[in-house]
Amino acid sequence: MSKPVYKVGDEIAGPIRTISPQRIEWYDSAMLSAATNELRQVGSNIHTDPAFAKSEGFDQVNADGMIMTNWCSEMLVKAFGIHYLERGELMNKYIKPVHLGTNLHVKGKVLSVTPQPDGVAYALDVWCEDKAGTKLVAGEARVVVAK
Repeated sequence: MSKPVYKVGDEIAGPIRTISPQRIEWYDSAMLSAATNELRQVGSNIHTDPAFAKSEGFDQVNADGMIMTNWCSEMLVKAFGIHYLERGELMNKYIKPVHLGTNLHVKGKVLSVTPQPDGVAYALDVWCEDKAGTKLVAGEARVVVAK
């Protein structure tokens, strides 16, 4: 892969995907089983239990934030390749609930390009928005592309 070259203002497009019950379940079970070494038992959480989600003040179940974080990372891997994996950072905030059936568009925009002794540092806004353009997840990323 050639070295990525972006300028301030360049936009980066990530995947467009729909939040489905299967996606929520994959993440919910995988995250818990990774932590406990057991498959999750169906239980009370805002990601898979509609009654519990309502008891916590939500209209319906909500996607786990790691789904969107992983999709943002996927976008950065496609844009920066190994540079993101070796010298990248990503921090997201989950600013609005992401409900079942939501079509999410993952996007990024280059905010700064700074020469470094060891390469070029890129700072980016990253976010996930619904089809109406409402941001549901907002974040920032930094990637150093080595010389």
